[in-house]
Amino acid sequence: MGSNYSIKPPIKMSATLAINAKVNQLMAEGHQIFHLGFGEARFPVHPKILAAFQENAVARSYLPVAGLPKLRTLIADYYKRKFQIEAEASQVMTGAGSKSLLYAAIRALEGDIILPSPSWVSYDTQAYLTGKSVSWVPTHLEDNYCLTPAGLKAGLKTAREAGQAPAVLVLNTPNNPSGIMYPGQLLSELAKVARAEKLLIISDEIYALTAYGDIPHTSIAHYYPEGTIVTGGLSKHLSLGGWRFGVAILPPGDFGTQLHQYMSAVASNIWTTVAAPVQYAAMVAYSDDPDIDAYVETCATIHGYVTDYLYQVMQTLNVPCPKPSGGFYLYPGFTPWREALAQKHNVYTSQDLANFLLDEEHIATLPGSDFGADPQDLTLRLSTSYLYALTDEEGEAILSSFNKDKPQDQFLQEVCPKVIEIGERFKALVESLG
Repeated sequence: MGSNYSIKPPIKMSATLAINAKVNQLMAEGHQIFHLGFGEARFPVHPKILAAFQENAVARSYLPVAGLPKLRTLIADYYKRKFQIEAEASQVMTGAGSKSLLYAAIRALEGDIILPSPSWVSYDTQAYLTGKSVSWVPTHLEDNYCLTPAGLKAGLKTAREAGQAPAVLVLNTPNNPSGIMYPGQLLSELAKVARAEKLLIISDEIYALTAYGDIPHTSIAHYYPEGTIVTGGLSKHLSLGGWRFGVAILPPGDFGTQLHQYMSAVASNIWTTVAAPVQYAAMVAYSDDPDIDAYVETCATIHGYVTDYLYQVMQTLNVPCPKPSGGFYLYPGFTPWREALAQKHNVYTSQDLANFLLDEEHIATLPGSDFGADPQDLTLRLSTSYLYALTDEEGEAILSSFNKDKPQDQFLQEVCPKVIEIGERFKALVESLG
């Protein structure tokens, strides 16, 4: 019998979480899957941070919505020290992961959203949930999939002609899905456009401390402090995704104060506060501790070794792919083999390609279309983080065996043979396509 009840039209499940659930189910059924679909840093919790969490496990009272005052001061100092962002504690807000803070910021700000294509899978859904329109601005391989000032201006013009009111640009550097770091000069130029257009920027910098390339991480807040919201957290550089701890650094002045009040109101009605033991552990994570800094640097270097190896494989095969500089992502495109993929495997879109790789090659990936790219581009997002450190014991062994003087290929052969194997699989695939 039918039901008299109704719900709203469905929204998209997060593609990254959906592929992770699917892969876990396949593995539970006994299938061997090479998991390149989910970006979760896997190294063990740093012992000092773990000790702080354990010592405060009995902390069970509600804490201030924006975070413990001492923690907010530590975070402000940390951002000054690490990123040269002149933040005060009053500009800091903590949340249950950076995703919750991104939502609160998008909910708080008037106007529609501008997104570079490709962009992380949840930005457009969050905009939809808050009743905002999204205008996608295509980016291109020749620009390393970075948004350019000309592209931003063109995107604003297109959005306005379509009747939208673009007011918020979401940037992400280092970038997911491409792994690309926006250079400082480009950020400076984008900031000039944003200031002239009175465009606010949400700068998602969750991967800032996973940088390993030649381009140093720079925040656009350096060039546009009055109009930039910076988000980050502990999940990527400290492998603490499941602890759900995020940070937002809001602009100075009256606007930032009003924004803080609004986002705090959202938090108070949804997640209330970050779990108390996590906040006390975060105090250690944001302290000036050389042991933790060394751990972060080592983890970032290893992420870089693995990701760079697979990038070099793509280069050898002449697969179009920008060179990553942070995180654990690559964004290759397989359009040179469009005809062969269509004729041999009935692959016509990036979703078709991802389905084929999972079903036939047992390689889990995400299609570029999940990130707002043209489905015909045959782009994929590859994440290397599930190729190593799958248990704490394995992660400890990798960290203890790391030596910068050891050749990269030798290190990977010893501690990450899966990336060697996945490289061979892609070689076989491309060779089979002629």
